Amino acid sequence: MKKNKHQKSIFSRLVKSYVLFLAGSLVIYLIAVVLILSYLGNGKISNVSPQTVVKNDGTINDLEVLSRIGGWVEELDSEGNVVEVFGERKTDRNSYSLSDMAELLDMGYVRYGKNGIIINEHDPAKDIEYSGIVRYVGEPKRIFLVCYPYDMISYNMTYNITNEGNNNALVFLGVLGVLFLIEVLLISLYLKKHIEKPLKLLMDGMDEVSKGERDVVLEYNTDKEFEDIRDKFNGMAQKLKESEDEKHKIEQNRNQMLLELAHDIKNPIASITSSICALEEGLVAEDKKADYYKKIEMKATRIRTLTEDMNTSLKMESDDYKLNLEKADVCEIVRRICVEFYEDITETGKDFDIDIPDEALTAEIDVQLFGRVINNLLANANKYNSTGKNIAVKVYKDGNQIVTEVMDDGEAIAEEFVPRLFEAFSRGDSTRKTDGGTGLGLAISHKIIKKHQGTLKYIRVEDKNCFVIRIKG
Repeated sequence: MKKNKHQKSIFSRLVKSYVLFLAGSLVIYLIAVVLILSYLGNGKISNVSPQTVVKNDGTINDLEVLSRIGGWVEELDSEGNVVEVFGERKTDRNSYSLSDMAELLDMGYVRYGKNGIIINEHDPAKDIEYSGIVRYVGEPKRIFLVCYPYDMISYNMTYNITNEGNNNALVFLGVLGVLFLIEVLLISLYLKKHIEKPLKLLMDGMDEVSKGERDVVLEYNTDKEFEDIRDKFNGMAQKLKESEDEKHKIEQNRNQMLLELAHDIKNPIASITSSICALEEGLVAEDKKADYYKKIEMKATRIRTLTEDMNTSLKMESDDYKLNLEKADVCEIVRRICVEFYEDITETGKDFDIDIPDEALTAEIDVQLFGRVINNLLANANKYNSTGKNIAVKVYKDGNQIVTEVMDDGEAIAEEFVPRLFEAFSRGDSTRKTDGGTGLGLAISHKIIKKHQGTLKYIRVEDKNCFVIRIKG
């Protein structure tokens, strides 16, 4: 499946989720603050600020918010005398000195208390400090002093939370908690959607594989890590399918081999049986008995060769079978076998060309089994090359591989037969028929080289049949 270059990882998704959570939290906090300030300001946030009680034109705004926190407004004349009070005044001071007025006009903010300037007359034991904001507004200009408790904010919050009969602040806190819970739920659902879906698909795919399904392919697009898991799963499922297909193929080949073996053994057994019966019943002339005994021996040898080759072929298929590996000179092994075949080949009138380097080309091989492969190839080349006049062997180094070629100039193997050339009991080519062979030689040779982690291939090159062995040097 093609990967999306812009796919996101789980890490980036988590970062995004927490950024969204933080942003959402800030939004909820701001909304809560606005709602609380609106509540405190009787529906208007601007009413929360004490200085907004006195408008720029000199009129007095709604005093309810200011009165609720224990504040009031005083209007002063140019001499600093209190000419009018708006709201319930908590002090008894009726005038301010020139220095007080100068400080008010210069600072715009004055804090009173403890020095006796502004004292709560209703509760002498409790010394309350007040703050003042001066407003110099209107036309003509008028002087207003907005007074309120210095600790108005802490007082207000304490009052709302602890005062019986006033649960508005608790309601706001409850609403705030509910909003946070909703936000956490939404983010959890968001993550659940992107994590649970691929996990569910993966588990469903594993269930299908465990039930024996082999054509299972997961297809989904999501975060990079889950797509990597998807690709690993698909790769594993594909390898499992290929492994079982290969196992099934091997099983079929084994069964076919057993059938072919039974077929090939049946004829010599029948021949042996009939010969023994003829001898036992005295139907064979005395001068023919030797021929019958020789015939029985040949058929018995044929059966033994078939069973031995079959046993070797089955051993090569087993994963438990271990080669007897040793570091050996491939050139020396091939050279020795060529010497053994030299007389047999030249006696048939064929030329035998041998091209083997003098220097050693060593590899980790099973000497006996590798020698058997060379022996099979040379025996086939000599036996089945009825139209050619040349057999050749060549050994050389190609990179990190040692290559051994066995060639003959006989007729080409039929093209349709080549794909089945290394299968057991293959008999499909009229020009190179077995003529008494077991039909297992090439199949065993191919398995031996495969056990060496090498390759054995057939090619037709320059009008010659060429079997090429490659093993790691």
